[in-house]
Amino acid sequence: MSERRRGEASDKPQLAIPNFANLSEYAPPDLLKLTGSVVSTLSEVNSRLISFAQASLQNHMAAADELRQVQNPKDLVDVQIRIARRAYDDYVEEATKISEIVQKLSADALAALNPPRPM
Repeated sequence: MSERRRGEASDKPQLAIPNFANLSEYAPPDLLKLTGSVVSTLSEVNSRLISFAQASLQNHMAAADELRQVQNPKDLVDVQIRIARRAYDDYVEEATKISEIVQKLSADALAALNPPRPM
């Protein structure tokens, strides 16, 4: 049985998960700031996803035009490879940007919910 299942402590630092059962220990300005940050971040992620979907649609329309111009099988394969690479690069770039946004939100949330405690 693993150490974790037996309940033994590990050497890894544990993430402090806030206890929401007692909200009175959190200052209202902190909760307000966190709520505003969550709404703002989700709005930003939503607008990025919509923009990405629109750009993706435009890229696919351009790809269809490119494919219509193909004259031989070699050109067809070259165009398909170029289209796939462009789509992959766009996806990775957008996924990276969104993950950075969400990571920042997580850091902000933990900072708001786990303020430094006096020693």
